[in-house]
Amino acid sequence: MSRRFASSSAAAAAAAVALGLACPGPAQAAALPAWLALDAGTTARVDIAPWLDSDEPEAAITQSAGSLLRDFTADASRPDDIVYEPIGIRVRVVKVTAGGKLALVHGIGSPFEGFAPLDRLIPEIPPGTLLIAAGGFGGFADFYPEIGTPEKVADRVATGSRLLAIGTGVAPYDPDSADLVRVHVRVLDGNLRGRTGWVAVAYTGLPASTLPAGAEVAEKACGCRLIQFRSS
Repeated sequence: MSRRFASSSAAAAAAAVALGLACPGPAQAAALPAWLALDAGTTARVDIAPWLDSDEPEAAITQSAGSLLRDFTADASRPDDIVYEPIGIRVRVVKVTAGGKLALVHGIGSPFEGFAPLDRLIPEIPPGTLLIAAGGFGGFADFYPEIGTPEKVADRVATGSRLLAIGTGVAPYDPDSADLVRVHVRVLDGNLRGRTGWVAVAYTGLPASTLPAGAEVAEKACGCRLIQFRSS
């Protein structure tokens, strides 16, 4: 199952937080957990680059903002000033720039500064967070028993199943999958109840009792708010 780039361009979930996320407008932004608010100091993982390359792909980071401000569906050539870091590299946001399209980021554990598209920044889910499996299309999300399990032999966890986050990790490069940033979870109910394994962050959400009118198809299917950065 490939990542829903179009939809993004995917603390314990206490009842108050879940309800706050479901409320549209300014109140929704105010209720965001700190780790989902795209502010200075927020920690994130940088997803796979949108440009084509014959080698193993890298994270979507460049030295200049201008290199990222083009339509990569029309011109998928690799920029000349990429920052060579692996998919899923941990960064800290310095500021959002370019009209809300990019973020200036600093490496965590790797001394670099660069720019990354906002739709390629993936939140780090704190251990203990209650999640919902958010497949949204075929009624399931891919479930990897081990972090390096290839997608073609992945299991399936039913959409709507509750998951308890254990930690965030990055799978080895898999040419069949663009979903390498994954959350380690314990399945609390549904068809894989009791199992531990990995689910792509893009296919998880926070519980929500109600959803705004503009909720995505996947959110309506799981009854959750997808794990995506949102403006605070």
